[in-house]
Amino acid sequence: MKQALTITLIMMIFGWFWLYPRKTELDQVDLAALPATYVEIKIEGAVVFPGTYHFFDLISVEKALTYAGGLTTDADLSSINMSLILTSNQTIRIASLESTDEVPIILLNVNRASFSELISIPGLTEIRAASLIIYREQYGDFKQLDDLINVNNIGTVTLEKIKPYLSLG
Repeated sequence: MKQALTITLIMMIFGWFWLYPRKTELDQVDLAALPATYVEIKIEGAVVFPGTYHFFDLISVEKALTYAGGLTTDADLSSINMSLILTSNQTIRIASLESTDEVPIILLNVNRASFSELISIPGLTEIRAASLIIYREQYGDFKQLDDLINVNNIGTVTLEKIKPYLSLG
């Protein structure tokens, strides 16, 4: 009888250790130490609240315009792609239907734009975009847009064609 009780007790202790796992230590992450990255978008023109907006995730043109209070009644969206995903340091200009001199354009920061953003500009081919990025990495940021003339495969005609789509900041 003692032997059966001892075996039962040993089996219970063994079963308890086997069935109930040990507590594991949780790793703690100091979120305050992680740098916050954000997307900075400047919205100008025929919107309710023009200005600079900061987002902590990539955002489409349509959502960005919603955050800017929406469009005014005379906004011209004929050449704006509302589903375009915006990255940092871009400017959206929404033209008014009443003014004919303003063209709605999304300006790209030439010093921060990625390859895929650069090739979306009319007149800027893949070779020219790659040359621009290589030049920018070798010589640093552009001080003015006219400095793009120094980039291989970009001449005066191409420069004049792409200038309306670019900004320095």
